[in-house]
Amino acid sequence: MSGYKSLDELEVVLRSGAGIAIICEGEDYREDEFFYKEWFGDLGRMVTFHAQDGWEYVQDAVKELRRRGTPVPVYGLLDRDFTPDEEIARQSEPSFEGYCYRLPRYDLESYLLDPEGWLGVLRRVLWRREGRVLEGWDTVQGVTDRIRGFYREALPIAAHNWTAQRLAELHAGQPNFVGRSYLTAVQALASVNAEDVLAAWASAFGAQETAREVYRERLAFLRAREDDLDELQKHVSGKLVFQELHRTIPCAPKRQRPQRVDLAERYLDQRREPPPELAALLHRILSRAERERSG
Repeated sequence: MSGYKSLDELEVVLRSGAGIAIICEGEDYREDEFFYKEWFGDLGRMVTFHAQDGWEYVQDAVKELRRRGTPVPVYGLLDRDFTPDEEIARQSEPSFEGYCYRLPRYDLESYLLDPEGWLGVLRRVLWRREGRVLEGWDTVQGVTDRIRGFYREALPIAAHNWTAQRLAELHAGQPNFVGRSYLTAVQALASVNAEDVLAAWASAFGAQETAREVYRERLAFLRAREDDLDELQKHVSGKLVFQELHRTIPCAPKRQRPQRVDLAERYLDQRREPPPELAALLHRILSRAERERSG
């Protein structure tokens, strides 16, 4: 059963609300909605966050709630996913008319990967009683190197998913086309060659060589940026990296590994301040909402 409200339920909530409403991704409150509330809870009734599962549902909810004339301005916050830099930059222009904004980084999880925050989790949670942290994870530089390594390991997955999305754009209307699911774990390609897998899939609709070419080009694009963490955070899913961090972060002997969501909450205990990019984006939305009200 889903943990997010129907549009009718949302409308009732917003009709008795104040400030502005932001519809975000995530099936229930322990996903994106939870993190936004933790970071921006000090805004109180100025802004409320409400989850809808998936970017299409967010867009539909914003459109429909605005059509119904809710008394509070309604906006959407979406993961960046495959959105190019030009579209992200357009959101900052005064002429931008859309009501849904994309994150500057690939997804929300990309903002849960600050090395200092994870060193704090290691010291204050996972190895607190021992008074020391396993070597290699015991410095900011050590944790930074691990996170960079996870990003590099995720490059073939990111290139695979980009190729699946790109070929869907090019060939979705052709006979025998069947969409390919995105890969969601670094280990998904552990025993297979991504290029060959994509070519085999695309052969059904006559695009095997295109699949190979698109994959190679995207992988080359990513590898040219593998030393630039800011760039990787735009183009590689933070979910992939966070999963690897959760899977490999060392726990003290006889201590049970926390669930992924619980570990993320421990991270927030160390990093209460909202990431500057998200704070700037929310300020932009709030300013626009104020203009909307006064207009």
